[in-house]
Amino acid sequence: MEFQLPLQAIAVALLTFLLYEIWALRKKNSNIVKKPSSSKALIKPKYAPEPPGAWPIIGHLPILVSAKQPHRAFAALAEKHGPAFLLRMGMSPMLIVSSREVAKECYTAKDHVFATRPVTTAGKLMAYDHSVMGFTPFGTYWREIRKIATVELFSARRIGMLKPVRQSEVSLWMKGLHEKWVQNGNSSVSVELKTQLEELTFNLLTQMVAGKRYYGSNVAKADEKMAGLFRHAVQQFNYHLGNSEMYDALPFMAWLDFKGDAKAMKNTQKDLDYIMQTWLDEHRVKADQMRGDAINNTRDFLDVLVMMEKTGQFSSAIKDIDTTIKALALTQLVAGVDSMANTMVWVLALLLNNPEMLAKAQIELDTNVGKDRLVEESDIPNLNYLQALLKETLRMYPVGPLLVPHEAMEDCDVGGYFVPRGTGLFINAWTIQRDPNVWAEPDRFQPERFLTTNVDMDVKGQSYELLPFGSGRRSCPGVGLALQVMHLTLARILQAFELKTNPDVGVNLEECSGILLSMMHPLQVLAAPRLPSELYD
Repeated sequence: MEFQLPLQAIAVALLTFLLYEIWALRKKNSNIVKKPSSSKALIKPKYAPEPPGAWPIIGHLPILVSAKQPHRAFAALAEKHGPAFLLRMGMSPMLIVSSREVAKECYTAKDHVFATRPVTTAGKLMAYDHSVMGFTPFGTYWREIRKIATVELFSARRIGMLKPVRQSEVSLWMKGLHEKWVQNGNSSVSVELKTQLEELTFNLLTQMVAGKRYYGSNVAKADEKMAGLFRHAVQQFNYHLGNSEMYDALPFMAWLDFKGDAKAMKNTQKDLDYIMQTWLDEHRVKADQMRGDAINNTRDFLDVLVMMEKTGQFSSAIKDIDTTIKALALTQLVAGVDSMANTMVWVLALLLNNPEMLAKAQIELDTNVGKDRLVEESDIPNLNYLQALLKETLRMYPVGPLLVPHEAMEDCDVGGYFVPRGTGLFINAWTIQRDPNVWAEPDRFQPERFLTTNVDMDVKGQSYELLPFGSGRRSCPGVGLALQVMHLTLARILQAFELKTNPDVGVNLEECSGILLSMMHPLQVLAAPRLPSELYD
């Protein structure tokens, strides 16, 4: 024991010396001008500005680690250094983009350059070694799984086939809340909407992915246990995804694993894989029993993927079909549960703080749908104010304010600056979507802007002022499904219930720290039905 401290000190000293040598060599190499291939190449490239204060070895990593809300920290840096600046995250350079013009350049003229994702510790340890779509490097495998997602899972036909699942889950949730009102003596019932919407979204997605329902009445004890395991694993996935910057900037830290984060990520992957494998085994047994028309009427995403396997539709480029199926299923869940639930919570919180807007949304529903039937997905195109509410919420509170990072696959110029191959790219959607040069009163919740001056803007990646789901070839393939789920859920909640909170206090809109832009505090409301009782059965 008496030799432990000296040995540790020696190890740390050797490690520090080694890191210094790596840094010095890197700095030396960065100053070496490559032999020019033409007279034009003699001009020293212009690099994006770097904020001062970078440390040896770790660079600007303290800025990211210390920032409770990185998107706001980056916005403040953009005010000083411009719409494109460079941060040194350990050994890796990262370009931070904060304007629609530069973002558009990255997603159009340079889209092919930034088509890949950086290798990350979280992607390796929790996402089947980057097999989950959001982590997958650009290449043949990514093209194949993107094609499967676009053609087989998120096609208009497939989304249409899942319409009864969406309607059923929302109706069951409404029925449960109505029953609580009855049990409360037909008096307004206190509800914590944040938890309620997380459970509803969880049921919606697990039903569409695997035909599973884990919350609500008539849920078996075994399913309750699985729900707890799964929900915790998804929460841990998102937590570690937002707290692994140090391991990506300094890869040796994952090997040393001082805080046990790498071990925790491996355990999270183990829990998620157990659930995915259980579902996959069950669906294979079910597929073996399918006959006739049942084969053509597959009910959920895993049904589709297992049937593709049985009929030999997977490309020869996919070597591990088991991992591919599990990764595709997991993609929908880790990308969808918190993002959709958080967005709907923000919508309702903002409406409760603006009761005149809440009344306007309900008047639109009463006028276009009435109170003698439930709103359907076919009604959504006529609910312009509801659509504007969701757009304005996604503008002010994008779930991922810093979009999923990209990486340059070759040297290029962006915003007039030279960007070397291997440079990471962060698009700060939060800053772009609150740019006062684009948006009038950008910090004010004003859905009407999408009915007048910004009526033609969409959230699907074609309007570079509004990028909650990204753009280009790496944009979210499930955006259409996500919008349908959120529109229907919000429409039915607003149509079916009167929602109130304490008018003297209002809803606290304080944000959580981390990569997901979620509300810190619970959303406690009083709910009472506003439709005939038979519509809740």
